[in-house]
Formats: sequence, structure tokens, C-alpha cells
Amino acid sequence: MLEWLLRFILAGAFLYAGYLKAGDPIQFLFDIRSFQLLPDPYAALVAMGLPWLEIFCGAGVLLKRLYVGSLTVLAVSLVVFMGALAWSWHRGLDVSCGCFGKSAEELSYTWHLVRNGALLVVALGLLWWEWRGGRAGRQGSQGA
Repeated sequence: MLEWLLRFILAGAFLYAGYLKAGDPIQFLFDIRSFQLLPDPYAALVAMGLPWLEIFCGAGVLLKRLYVGSLTVLAVSLVVFMGALAWSWHRGLDVSCGCFGKSAEELSYTWHLVRNGALLVVALGLLWWEWRGGRAGRQGSQGA
């Protein structure tokens, strides 16, 4: 039950975020540019591709299809997002995160990092569960 709840939370966050970004890729491009980390055309490629990757991986976590790969991509994405936020905060930039649409713009750097950190803990916990409990349990029952 706990595993399902955590999968639902993580998948829901990325499905929602991906949906918002895919619905307005131009605004998401402006948000990416505000970080001043990627030049064009790379920023545009990220703006067009990342939302769909988030949707695909969120669906993979929810439906438990390509599960380990989806969790891994989401965990790595969260680390990259947190690094970009921390670096922008360090440089004193006033960025628009764009993660969850206009509602997220009012949040501080600290809140963005805490939220992403919590999602990272969930993703890593699910990965750990899959490798330690889920896979070991399935392999043991298959051999019997």
C-alpha cells in the first residue's frame, strides 16, 4: 500500500508537471532561458522534449512499465533540477522555475529545493524497494 501511494505521488507530480510544460512550450522555453545554463538551440530542445519525457516516465512509474528505467530517469532529472536551482540561487539569478506552471513562480529557492529533494527521496526509496525487496522477492519465488 505504501509503495503504491509513493508511486502515485511521484508519478502524479511528473505527469502534472509534464502536462503543464507540454501545454505551453514557449513559456517553458523562457523559463529554461532564465537559468542561463543552456544556449539555443539546446534550450529549445529541452523545452520540447523534457515535458514528454516526464509524462512518459511518470506513466511508467504509475503503470509499473519500464519501472526501474523510469524511476532512474526521474531521480537523475531531480538531481539535475536541484543542481540548476542551487547554481542559479548561488549566482543570484531571479529565475522562473516553470516546474509546475505559474503557481510555482511564487515559491522561494528553498521551497523548490525541499520539494525536489522530497521527490528525490521518494524516487530513490522506490528504487531501493525494487532492488532490495521487489526483485529479491520475485527471484526467490521464481526459483521455488
